[in-house]
Amino acid sequence: MARRSGVLAVLVLLLALVAGCGSEDPLTEVRDAVGRTYEQRTARVAFTSRTGPPGTPGTEVTGSGVADLVARSADTTVTVPLLGGGTRVLLVGGQLYAQVPPAIALLVPGGRPWASIALDRLAAATLGGPLPQLAGTPTDPLQQVAALQGVTEARLVGPEPVDGTPTTHYAATVDLLVTPAAADPAQRPAIDRLVAQIGTNRLPTDCWVDEQGLLRRIAQTTTAPERPGRPATSTAVTVDLTEHGLPVTVAPPPADQVTDIGALLPAG
Repeated sequence: MARRSGVLAVLVLLLALVAGCGSEDPLTEVRDAVGRTYEQRTARVAFTSRTGPPGTPGTEVTGSGVADLVARSADTTVTVPLLGGGTRVLLVGGQLYAQVPPAIALLVPGGRPWASIALDRLAAATLGGPLPQLAGTPTDPLQQVAALQGVTEARLVGPEPVDGTPTTHYAATVDLLVTPAAADPAQRPAIDRLVAQIGTNRLPTDCWVDEQGLLRRIAQTTTAPERPGRPATSTAVTVDLTEHGLPVTVAPPPADQVTDIGALLPAG
């Protein structure tokens, strides 16, 4: 009897070891989910951004649309409380295009229905600093997905549904200095300013992975402490991805309908 129990114990141990060899650690699971999501190339996106003093609800901006993660293009409708209604925002060819809301039409020279700015120019602008641009811009929901390519740590939180879909929740850490943006000479200065603002290159990021191993939700909260002449600011962003792999085509508006407002922004 004792011998049989010993044999069973060895078999249980072997099965446990085999199961352990076949499982992946949370960091690998998150990295694989990022890779699979990019392999699908496209997705429908919905996003929410809240910016304000830490501990307050902040100003909410919401949006939804479709995106091509590989081409870095998106066609979304963004709702900003002060502007009223939804504003169509396109990201294509390194340019950001926004339909001019009636509330500010008189402030945009040229009288054209669209305004545009190069993403590189926006990243270099001092208007608002890099915190809203790289850690919480509602006009470019692809930033949160791209940042996960710089994930360096992850731990398992556990099963947690997202809008009724079974997913697994992971708490991860992104190293801003190893993200694709940090490797881009045009975006690196903005990354460095962001790191200086928040006092660290480590950005906590929660993500939810579905049963197909695809990213379904990404959430980040970034806080810049108070500094002389600048109050403390916190930005919380959540991006949901669904319908991975759907057809997505994004085209810029006709050039004669666009006013480039890049020259109106202060240089960085």
